[in-house]
Amino acid sequence: MSDSEGAAPKERHPEQAKELARKLSSDVFDMVRLQGKVSPGGPATLSSREGERKYSVLHTWSISHLSDQELRRGFDRLREELPKNGWRITRIGHANSTARQLEMEAVHKKDNYSLSAELLVSSSGENTDASASKKGRIVFFVGSPTYRSPKGVDPDDY
Repeated sequence: MSDSEGAAPKERHPEQAKELARKLSSDVFDMVRLQGKVSPGGPATLSSREGERKYSVLHTWSISHLSDQELRRGFDRLREELPKNGWRITRIGHANSTARQLEMEAVHKKDNYSLSAELLVSSSGENTDASASKKGRIVFFVGSPTYRSPKGVDPDDY
């Protein structure tokens, strides 16, 4: 996750970057309006190999234990709601994989965080029972642009 213009990274404390990733993920959760099982965990700081206190934040999470139909409706709601909530959708299409799952990518206009969402459901669409849907899910990746931590702050400590 880096700045698309190649500009020098903004200075931001890792805790602030992680908090923004949490907030944007929470907003995305509200947009899909699904009441399934949400995977545990939170945003992680990823230090750049380039050093110079550069880092990015990635928050990976998913919603599961819903029928394929419910997951598809949630994915469709996300596609409708993202532009209304400050996101620019940059790509919608099928993955270049055997499963050919539906994917959506977007960028938050104000904060330049990226979103990738993958709809993982059975291709036949026959799974209508939420309790049977152990594999069906929507996986979300919310990532920050590259930041530079303030002097004296090691991003690996966060």
